[in-house]
Amino acid sequence: MAKDLITVIGEEGTFEEQVIDLAALLSRSIAPEKRDAFITSWREKATAAGEEAEGKRSVMKELVASLNGIGEGNDRELEGFFNLVSAIVASLFSDEEVEPLVKELCAAIVKEGQAMEKTIVRYRILTNIYNSLPATSSNRYLVFTTLLELASSNDELDLLADALTALPSRLAVWNIDAAKKSGLLASAASALESADQGQRAYQFHLAHLRFLSTSSVSGAGSDSAEAKAAAEKTIVAALRLPKLFDFEELVDIDAVKQLSGQPVGKLLDVFVKGNTADWDAWKGAHSSDVDRLGLSVAQLDRKIRLMDLAALCSRSVSSEVPYTAIASALGINVDDVEVWVIDVIRAGLVSGKLSQVKQSLRVYRSAYRTFGREQWETLEVRLSQWESSINAILETLQETKRGVQKPVPANVGIPGADAGAVNQITA
Repeated sequence: MAKDLITVIGEEGTFEEQVIDLAALLSRSIAPEKRDAFITSWREKATAAGEEAEGKRSVMKELVASLNGIGEGNDRELEGFFNLVSAIVASLFSDEEVEPLVKELCAAIVKEGQAMEKTIVRYRILTNIYNSLPATSSNRYLVFTTLLELASSNDELDLLADALTALPSRLAVWNIDAAKKSGLLASAASALESADQGQRAYQFHLAHLRFLSTSSVSGAGSDSAEAKAAAEKTIVAALRLPKLFDFEELVDIDAVKQLSGQPVGKLLDVFVKGNTADWDAWKGAHSSDVDRLGLSVAQLDRKIRLMDLAALCSRSVSSEVPYTAIASALGINVDDVEVWVIDVIRAGLVSGKLSQVKQSLRVYRSAYRTFGREQWETLEVRLSQWESSINAILETLQETKRGVQKPVPANVGIPGADAGAVNQITA
């Protein structure tokens, strides 16, 4: 049985002893009869290096360059091997000098054709290398990029969930240029999209777009071709999300504003403040763009109708909306109204109660697409109504305490509350 090298591969010992330990594990990948000569050759190189830093650096450069994969051994041995290599390299090279070696280490660790059962130890090795580097090191970018590619190719992005969440803040301190920061945000969005994690991908699309809009990656900020292309991707990502109905944070980004006259910009405008008729007109005039952008007509048909229904309900909070009004707004048969109402309630856009007897929807709450002047004015009216209703109820309670029976006026109501809630207040 092979000796467990984790017991001897450590940071203690002389440089020569450490190199011999590393060579012993490397020798497992060659024919048994050649192993002794292989280890002896590395001992001689380490001995020749002596205590001179330059000689040691030369040995480690050669050793790292000789790696052809992660090698043979159990997970603990392989992790110990790379931990020792990283420790020696960090002691001999400055952060700027170590970049070529980090690249070679990453390439060896993720080399194709290696045993699939070693995937988890590769993540651990790369994570150890990442954590051994200074917090501001540009080499952290290299290791993280390798981790992202490895996780993406193995459909294991969930292993990087916490790291991806922290990525924007880490990018702020890494000593890398704007182009690399932009590229990594775009790569993260693309990887998440490929893994069918649309909501998380959208957040990275947004982060990438904001970065491009405020930086000089290509020297033109939000006017650059790169920013406009990213804006289009972000708009499409937002439209594809079946549960995303709020586009306000998107429309405020400068790069998105630059597309206001383009087909995709007009399409976004439809979903921000248009209706089903506007959507029908857009897709009739831009059928080729539907295919080019990879959009689903059926999905967008559903989304715009749900948003239309929410808009209709937002104008009728605390009141009844007839089935006929809903059918007219959505361009559907009255028989299909209840299906759509249930759908919009499940989507979280509307809260209400259906009445088959009255053929109407009692609206308790409804979401707004945008909240501008018109919505503020509506809110002001409703707050005034609320104030009047509360004052009337308080007056009735005072009269009751004095023994004077005074009925609550029939027109008193509290906007946004149902009859049961009002009865509880006045009981």
